[in-house]
Amino acid sequence: MDLSFILFPPGSIIFLTFLALTISLGVNLINKRTINYERMRELQKIVKEYTDLQRELIKNPDDKRLKKKLDKMKPQFDAARAEISRMNMRPLLYTTIPIIMIFWLLGNFYADIPVINLPFPLPWILDYFHNNSGLSNQTLGYVGYYVIASFLFSAIFQRLLGTIPSE
Repeated sequence: MDLSFILFPPGSIIFLTFLALTISLGVNLINKRTINYERMRELQKIVKEYTDLQRELIKNPDDKRLKKKLDKMKPQFDAARAEISRMNMRPLLYTTIPIIMIFWLLGNFYADIPVINLPFPLPWILDYFHNNSGLSNQTLGYVGYYVIASFLFSAIFQRLLGTIPSE
């Protein structure tokens, strides 16, 4: 089987775009299924109220009433943060291993293959990510392209599926 179409542009761009779209949709569907977003928004309101009060206390450190309110609210704040963390971790149980396996497989094919040449160099960023590869600091490899495409598709799917963590 000839894989040259999906290994080099434009085929690699089409393949990686479809892959980013598919993974982003899958992750957002799993998030929608495993996270109670109504409850998360309620908990985020508690966290926001507490942090707003903390900022206010920093501005007015002598306010005893505010200090007492923060002390009273602290257990509720800690519980809300812990529950939000648990909610956010649940989908990772389903998505982490498959995504790691996909990138491991892709690394075997796309390791030193340029996907997109940028019109400008990104020396510090891309030099860090390309440490031992033959790619220049003006070239995005498969991971860089996937990350950009994935951010785009995730933002779209979060809006469409109503899985935006906070509004």
